[in-house]
Amino acid sequence: MPAAEPSPYAVLGITPAATPPEVHAAYERALAAATGTVAREACTTAYLHLRNTGRRLGADILEYAAPDPSTTAREAFAGVTNEPLPTPDAATPPIATLIPLRRPTTANDHREPPPTDSTFATPTRFAAGADVLPEVDIPI
Repeated sequence: MPAAEPSPYAVLGITPAATPPEVHAAYERALAAATGTVAREACTTAYLHLRNTGRRLGADILEYAAPDPSTTAREAFAGVTNEPLPTPDAATPPIATLIPLRRPTTANDHREPPPTDSTFATPTRFAAGADVLPEVDIPI
């Protein structure tokens, strides 16, 4: 069912939790209140959708389905499209300005001596020692 059509639940004035007898009663009420051929056809179409279990499941899925991703993305980025995009000719910053962005601890890790054998070398500041253990009070 296209998204432009109203929900069959809204046409009949019921909730998705309505039982088949409630759907039938709502159909009769809506049909009696309908004036004109278009309104009667809408009531009949809604009733046929909700009377059939497979069609009702389809109506439920469409009722609670997520919106179309392309529309959602277009709405999410609506304000961004007004901003000019950077040109590829924009100058990249010199490397000297990017060096302070490195963490000093990373630089210290790279200053550690390389492993002498084929095992992994743990940097000195991460080496196991008693200074990393919390103090524990031992009762006497």
